[in-house]
Amino acid sequence: MTLRLSTQSLYQQGLSSLLTRQAEMAKTQQQLSSGVKLTQAKDDPVGMATAQRLDHLKAALAQYDSNAQRVDHRLRMQENALADANDSLTRARELAIQANSGVLTADDRKAIAAEVVQLRKNLLDIANRDDGNGRRLFAGTRDGVVPFTDNAGGVIYNGDDGRNSVEVAPDVAIEDGDPGSQVFLRVRTGDGYARGSAGAGNTGAGILQVAQATDGTTWNGDTLTLRFTAPNAYEIVDGAGNPLVPPVAGTWSSGDAVPPPSSGLGVVFKVTGQPAAGDTFTIETAPNQDVFTTLQRFADALLQPGTAPSDNARRVNAFSSTIADLTTAQTHMMAMRATVGARMNDIDTANEGRSLQSVTLAESISSIRETDYAEAISRLNLQMVALEAAQKTMLQTQGMTLFSKL
Repeated sequence: MTLRLSTQSLYQQGLSSLLTRQAEMAKTQQQLSSGVKLTQAKDDPVGMATAQRLDHLKAALAQYDSNAQRVDHRLRMQENALADANDSLTRARELAIQANSGVLTADDRKAIAAEVVQLRKNLLDIANRDDGNGRRLFAGTRDGVVPFTDNAGGVIYNGDDGRNSVEVAPDVAIEDGDPGSQVFLRVRTGDGYARGSAGAGNTGAGILQVAQATDGTTWNGDTLTLRFTAPNAYEIVDGAGNPLVPPVAGTWSSGDAVPPPSSGLGVVFKVTGQPAAGDTFTIETAPNQDVFTTLQRFADALLQPGTAPSDNARRVNAFSSTIADLTTAQTHMMAMRATVGARMNDIDTANEGRSLQSVTLAESISSIRETDYAEAISRLNLQMVALEAAQKTMLQTQGMTLFSKL
C-alpha cells in the first residue's frame, strides 16, 4: 500500500502548526501583560469553578467585616454611654454622702436636690442616645422609638428586651447591644443580695445602721422585720407582721446587734438613736429598682421638711438607703461595661480570624487565576523554540518538491 501526501496537505499541516504555536504564544503573552491566566471557563473549567467558589467566600468575609465594624461601633457607643451613666451615679453617690453628714441646712439640701434632678435628666438623656446612624442604643430590637419617656416622675420603657445578634465571622454571632430594661431598670438595690429599710411610718428617731444577711444558708430570703414593742424592747416578725414561732424577742439598747446569732435567722439589725414603740426596720431580698427611681427618691428625701429628731432620722435613713442603692447601681454599670468589653474582644478575635482567612483565600485565588510570571516566561521561551522549529520544518517541507531536483 502506497501512502501519498499531497503538497497541499503538507502546506496545510505546516500552516496549522504555525498558527497553533502563534496562538499559544499570543495567549502566554496576554497572560504576561494582563497578569491574569484564567479568563474563560474553557481554559480551566475546574479552576474557574473553584475560583468562583472562593470569590463567594471572599465576598462573605467582606460582609462579615462590614457587620463587625457596625457592631463594634455600636458597642463602643454603648460603652461610652455606660461610662457616662456611671459618672452620673458616682456624682449622685458623692452628694448622698454629703447629704448624710448631718450638717446641711434646708437650703443646702434644696441645692443638692436641684443637682440630683439634673443628674436624673442627664441619665435619661444617656439612656436615649442613638448610635449616630439613627438607631437608639438601648431600645432593644425596636427601631424608631425613644426608649425612655419621663411620665410624672416615673420613667416608661418603650423598647423591648431583645438583642440583635449579628454574624461577624462564620458561625460567630455577637449581640450589638443590651436592652435598656436590662441596663437601667432591672438594677439590684441594697448590697445586691439583701436590702434594709426603715418603716415609712416610723415616729421615733431610730437610725438603721446595719440590716444584712450574715448566713445565707439559714436566711432563705424571706422578709423579716425588726419591730419595737417599746423604746427598749423588740421582736422579729415575718413579712405579714406575725411573730415568729418560736418567738424571737428581747431587750435593746442603742447600737445593739439583734437578734443574737443563736436565733438562727441568719440576719442582723443594728439601730442607733431612739426608736419609738411601733417603729419597724425591715430586711428583704434585694429588689430591682430602676436608677431613675433611685435618684427621684433621693431628691424627694432631700426636700422632706421638718427639723424634729424623727424628721432628721427619716432623712438619714433615706440617705443611707440611697448610698447603698447607688453603690450597687455603679457595680451593675461596671458589670454591663465588662460584658460590652468582652464582646468587643470577641470582635477583635473574629477580625484576626477573618484576616487570616482573607490572606489564605487571596493566595488560593491568585494561584488559580493570576499569572505565575516565572512559569509563563519559561513557557513562552519553550513556545518560541517550538515556533522556530515549526517554521524551519515548514521551510524544509517547502523545499521537498520534484522541482528542486530539476
